[in-house]
Amino acid sequence: METQKKHIEFHINIDEAADRLNVQIVAEKPTVGEMLTCLLGTVKCVATTVAENRSEDTQKTLHSFATMVLKLADEMQDEEDNR
Repeated sequence: METQKKHIEFHINIDEAADRLNVQIVAEKPTVGEMLTCLLGTVKCVATTVAENRSEDTQKTLHSFATMVLKLADEMQDEEDNR
């Protein structure tokens, strides 16, 4: 039995003038695992590109990304706690 392929699109629009990032995800009934797999694959590609442009190690760049995500999660939790 052939596995059905999934199609997931991430559209990212950067509006520098408004200092905004607009993200649109096009997917038909994705599971959390499928979304996480796509997201992590995308993050790895972005980290590789950033590392190459900065002449850095990809692993160091991924670590920096992870640190930023943790800080963002903490900020979001603080906002929830202050409501």
